Amino acid sequence: MNNSDKYVRMFSNCIPVSGRDKSAIYDLQRKQMFNIPNDLYNFIQLFEKHTISEIFELCGKENRQVVEEYFQFLIAKELTFLIDKDELALFPKLNMNWASPAKISNAIIEISEITYPFFDEILKCLTALGCEYLYIKICIPKSYNVIKDIVGKLTTSSIFSVVFEAKYNKDERIVDYEQLVAENKRIETIFLLSEAQLKTTFSKIIITSPNKFVNRKECFFTVNISLFTESQKYNAYFNKKIFINKEGNLLNAPETEEVFGNITSVTFEDLEKITDSEQFQKYWRVNKDAINECKDCELRYMCVDNRVPQKSEEGSYFFTSKCELRV
Repeated sequence: MNNSDKYVRMFSNCIPVSGRDKSAIYDLQRKQMFNIPNDLYNFIQLFEKHTISEIFELCGKENRQVVEEYFQFLIAKELTFLIDKDELALFPKLNMNWASPAKISNAIIEISEITYPFFDEILKCLTALGCEYLYIKICIPKSYNVIKDIVGKLTTSSIFSVVFEAKYNKDERIVDYEQLVAENKRIETIFLLSEAQLKTTFSKIIITSPNKFVNRKECFFTVNISLFTESQKYNAYFNKKIFINKEGNLLNAPETEEVFGNITSVTFEDLEKITDSEQFQKYWRVNKDAINECKDCELRYMCVDNRVPQKSEEGSYFFTSKCELRV
């Protein structure tokens, strides 16, 4: 291999993550993940202090072919580049600090006969808390009309993205949903639950049966800089989240049990105190490195597993159910 006196560097947005049985490389810019053997992960660690020639020497003549294959893989996937020793300081590693000015960054709301009349107030409170992402589950009839009304109310809000989940009614038309998506950039996805054979060319409209919609694995995995850096210290699912169920009760998430009040009776000041409380934020800082089952999983910095972690007497965390996300 030429350039034997040069150093190999991973692009700063391409980060190897070790696992128990295998490892991974997260390409945070292109939002891709590459599965790799643990031996390749260990091989990449040699890049820090050794030139190419030194790496070949350390690995031994008997492993020369394997070393060549590893280099070829990393180059083919555009994960590495070569530099001289005097250039090393010019390529710092990715800053792992994560911060958000929002008290609440994302919310899940069930729209029911109880919560729908309070949606204006809910939106006002969430906007004041800095919320940018909504997941809205429609639990009342006439889904299209409700979604259209809610999208209209979001026009002057700070909400950046909204996902809807709703049952498709027989008297509705797919073309109306398509037009709604085309005219409103805030709509990230509309999940339409129906047993009927419906078709659409819009990628933002996903039609699925209620049974198939449950536990969609692809919803739990995301590769990007924001999630990766957040996951270093926080639980990417529970952190800065609030859930308002169809009864109007306030919880951290749909999977948690403790109720902190009801949206029909709390003021904004009450809501702010609730979200600032230690009990409400109980799971926010339980990141995957603190959970026994997850700490040696190569997917831990791209996974938003929604299981509630339990704390052991020793202070570590565990799950009472088995992970069903890994293939």
